[in-house]
Amino acid sequence: MVKLILRDKEYEVKPGMTLLSALQKVAVVPESVIATRDGEMILEDEILRDGDVIKLIAVISGGVGRGDRDSGIGPEFQFPIPDSRGRHEM
Repeated sequence: MVKLILRDKEYEVKPGMTLLSALQKVAVVPESVIATRDGEMILEDEILRDGDVIKLIAVISGGVGRGDRDSGIGPEFQFPIPDSRGRHEM
């Protein structure tokens, strides 16, 4: 069997299927995780082997916060830009 581990959940799937098929079988959205085997990232078309332990790392994606809505950069990452008289404004 192949073991998939996501946070505190463990799933078992049959060997011989692709990672993508395994994720779909256990209802994990493929775009929401990064899969690793023995510390190395694997891709969705990777064939899973008997005895594999696949660790799934949740990918967290944030939207635009209170910062610059065009750049997606939050206020903590903005740098003051001097105006024509050398004054800095945010």
